[in-house]
Amino acid sequence: MALKVSLLLVAMGAGAAFAQPGNMESQGVDPAAHPTDEPVAEPTVVIAPAHPDPLATTERWGGGLRLTGASGIGALPGRNFGAEVAVNVRHDELFAEVALSHWQPETDYRVMTSGTPIPLGLEVWAARAGWSSMKMPLRAWLLAEVGEVGGASEMSGVLPRMVMGNTPEGRRWTALGGGVGVAWPLSNQIRLVGSMELAIPVSDEHLLLDNGVGEFKPDPLAARYAVGLEVGWR
Repeated sequence: MALKVSLLLVAMGAGAAFAQPGNMESQGVDPAAHPTDEPVAEPTVVIAPAHPDPLATTERWGGGLRLTGASGIGALPGRNFGAEVAVNVRHDELFAEVALSHWQPETDYRVMTSGTPIPLGLEVWAARAGWSSMKMPLRAWLLAEVGEVGGASEMSGVLPRMVMGNTPEGRRWTALGGGVGVAWPLSNQIRLVGSMELAIPVSDEHLLLDNGVGEFKPDPLAARYAVGLEVGWR
C-alpha cells in the first residue's frame, strides 16, 4: 500500500513539472495558447492634435494697413485708374476702416474754370464697415464717400475743405455703396487682397471739360476693382 502511494506522488510531481512553460516549449507546445493569470496591459490610444486651418484665425482683434491699385468706370470719363491707402480694425467678425484714394481718367482732361484749367482728378475719403470672416478670407461691407473733383495741385487741401464745408460748387463728390472682397493670408502678417465695389453718386455735380467733352457728370453707378497687399494682424 505504501508503495502505491509513493508511486502516485511521483507521478503527480512529474505531471506538474511537465506543465511548466519551459517544458511545454520543449515538447513543441505554444505557451501563448495557454495563457497565464498575469494581467495584460491595456493598449493606449494617442490622438494627435489637428493642424490649425491656415485660412482661419481665433484672435478676437485684428487690423492692418492696406495699399491697393484699382481700375473702374463711372466716376470720371472713360476708364478710371486709382490708388488707395486704408487702415482697418477688426473685432470678432466686424470691421471698420478709413481710406483715402486718388483717381484719374485714362485720357487727360482739364476742368475749365474761371482761372487756369486744371487736370481732371478725383480724391475720395471713404468709410467702410461690415463683416470679415474669421474662418474664411472673405469680407463684405457698406461704404460712404466724400471727396472733390479737381486737379492734383489742389488735392492737398481736400480734407480741410470737406471738414469746413468749403468744397467748391460743381466739384463735390458724395456716394454710397457696398462691396465684397478677399484677404488671402500669405503669412501671419501679410495678406493678398482683392475687392469689387459699386457706388451710387449722390451729389449731382456738373463739370465743364476740354477736349470736346463739354459738360460732364458722373454715371448713375460707379464700379471698381482693386488688388493689393495688406500688412497687419489677423
